Amino acid sequence: MGFHLSFYKPGQFIFHSGARSDRAYIIEKGTVEILTDHNETIHSLSVGELFGEMGVLDQSVRSTAARAKTQVTLLEIKPGQITDRLTETDPIIRALIGVLLKRLRALLPRNNNQTDDLLSHVASVIEKSGLSKFRLESELRTAINEGKVLTVFQPIVDLTNHQIYGFEALSRWQHPKLGVMSPFEFISLAEETDMIIEVGSLVFNRAIDLLSQLPDSIFININVSAKQLNDKQFLPGLSRQLKASDIQPNRLKLEITETMMVDTVMAQHWITQCHQSGFRVCADDFGTGYSGLQQLLSLPFDVLKIDQVFIQGLLSEQVNQILVEAMVSLAKKLGMKLVAEGVEDEQQHKLLKQLEVDFGQGYYYGKAMSKSEILTRSDRLFSD
Repeated sequence: MGFHLSFYKPGQFIFHSGARSDRAYIIEKGTVEILTDHNETIHSLSVGELFGEMGVLDQSVRSTAARAKTQVTLLEIKPGQITDRLTETDPIIRALIGVLLKRLRALLPRNNNQTDDLLSHVASVIEKSGLSKFRLESELRTAINEGKVLTVFQPIVDLTNHQIYGFEALSRWQHPKLGVMSPFEFISLAEETDMIIEVGSLVFNRAIDLLSQLPDSIFININVSAKQLNDKQFLPGLSRQLKASDIQPNRLKLEITETMMVDTVMAQHWITQCHQSGFRVCADDFGTGYSGLQQLLSLPFDVLKIDQVFIQGLLSEQVNQILVEAMVSLAKKLGMKLVAEGVEDEQQHKLLKQLEVDFGQGYYYGKAMSKSEILTRSDRLFSD
């Protein structure tokens, strides 16, 4: 169904106070007056402005009236066009809208004929989820400032000799009430704000400190976000840190997730900048995106990390083995290294080695370790 236009003459009422809220309006032409119960003008609205939305949001009856001041043309907005988007939006936005509606309603004459719909029906849930997200953001910021977001390092093993040649740096947060938070949950939260820059700084500082105490052959992989790569000071600052610690930049590999590769031009720009600064770049979660092979052929990655979803079914699903074989063949032709993620048993390890995958990462090779654990066990962990 297409959009609907309505037309009003000067002085004609669009709706009255106490009327049912069944639509909102955008002014296409003319001027509209918003009136009190006593026909006193509260506000005048002109072309492009929205009105009547308050009642649509919570299906309350109209608390004001609207009248055409001049001849007007209005674009009608049905409730679903607003409420569907509100339902899908961030809970913080919904909470803010809910709070504002309550406050605005409190300023206007009360009406006892209100009906229930989106906000009146789920207002408490919306408000609770939105405000709890605010609270979680504050708690995460406190944890960052107090150094309670930890960094651990999961081994990356050379499949030809079973020796550790690198690690992936991972963030961990032990929430005081919720327990161990899923990295996906709190990293996603950090990425919605500038906190991802702060979390990233913690991880890079700790990784560089660890690299300075490990053999020169050892590397560390670190996930980077679009916000970091778009920060013009990020790569130069990282380069200065490494130089100050006498560490070659190729020992720090930057991981870009496949979801960040949708914009191929931007991904190419990021990779080029990283290479110019001496960093190697990994494609994380490779193969899970809708255009993985196309991206592989067009972007000059140094390393591909095969997502664990392919490794988990490697022994039981022939198609997974065929896909891994194809990845190995392509990687070798393009001069890229391969890392298999999520390796959990010896059979997977042996098959991956047979398929000539370069590196493996997963519980079979060892769980993530703290910096102190790595340094304490360094003599046993690394080959000469």
